[in-house]
Amino acid sequence: MSRVSVPCHVKGTVALQVGDVRTSQGRPGVLVIDVTFPSVAPFELQEIMFKNYYTAFLTIRVRQHTSTHTPAKWVTCLRDYCLMPDPHSEEGAQEYVSLFKHQMLCDMGKVLELRLILRQPSPLWLSFTVEELQIYQQGPKDLGIWLQVSPTLPASGQYAFALQSPSMTFPKWLSHPVPCEQPAPLLEVSPHPG
Repeated sequence: MSRVSVPCHVKGTVALQVGDVRTSQGRPGVLVIDVTFPSVAPFELQEIMFKNYYTAFLTIRVRQHTSTHTPAKWVTCLRDYCLMPDPHSEEGAQEYVSLFKHQMLCDMGKVLELRLILRQPSPLWLSFTVEELQIYQQGPKDLGIWLQVSPTLPASGQYAFALQSPSMTFPKWLSHPVPCEQPAPLLEVSPHPG
């Protein structure tokens, strides 16, 4: 399936304070990043891709268009997705992550806006975020090319494949390749020389 990048506007992060804001012990443990799509009509989200930067857990909310008579509503589509198996160690801290629509808890159609909620409970990391955020929707439909196994399979174990497409024809030499030769038999070798 092909995919197309969706132009988006990533707003600045908003820190939600954990602890006492008047002391040095208080630090942001939760960040919120809003992503808008000002030049795109409501679309079906296929994939979200980003580079993690010390974020331990990710929750994604999506605002979806419902109908012309009701206001758009926010829905949680991913809850506490683990990006770092142990928030106190560096494993997963700077990995590239792809999240696909089949991993989401709700339908990803008619998307208007995204909200990423990042959590890092460990006091070891002074900052955390996600970088290089990219959003994708489904591109033009694929050509519909697939391989079809020939119904008459030779006893030699060799198989003939034919390319099939509802909209295109292929030359015979491409549709019916010449069968491969039988591989040479392997020589028997004793596991213990002697």
